[in-house]
Amino acid sequence: MTAVDRLNELLEAERAGVETLSRLFPEARTPEMKKLFGQVRDDEAWSCAGLARSIKTLGGVMSEKKGDFADKVMGEPTLAARLRLLNRGQGWVVKRLDALLGETLPASISDFLREMKKRHIANIEACERLAESLK
Repeated sequence: MTAVDRLNELLEAERAGVETLSRLFPEARTPEMKKLFGQVRDDEAWSCAGLARSIKTLGGVMSEKKGDFADKVMGEPTLAARLRLLNRGQGWVVKRLDALLGETLPASISDFLREMKKRHIANIEACERLAESLK
């Protein structure tokens, strides 16, 4: 699998993340939840843009696909369960980012991927705190 293939795999997942958070947003029970869901959705969209830019930088062709993760998350019975599944998906992305960061890539792409990882870890922590509070 090439770096472009891996970036496209992440792009498809991040698109699914945007959809997931857009579908979770109406379930927000408090202004704080709305803020968190909006922030995570915005980070997913920011990641999509950066991944598209990275693919183009490497001379690749951007995938038009989107993962089916939103349906899986929304199939969970409770908001806490949905957040935990969302976090598993976010953790999957972090692992893929670690693998990409081990490759030789242009500095602009590596810098973007490090920031993307940082945002995903912060979002995992925030969503986990929220899931815990819903028990």
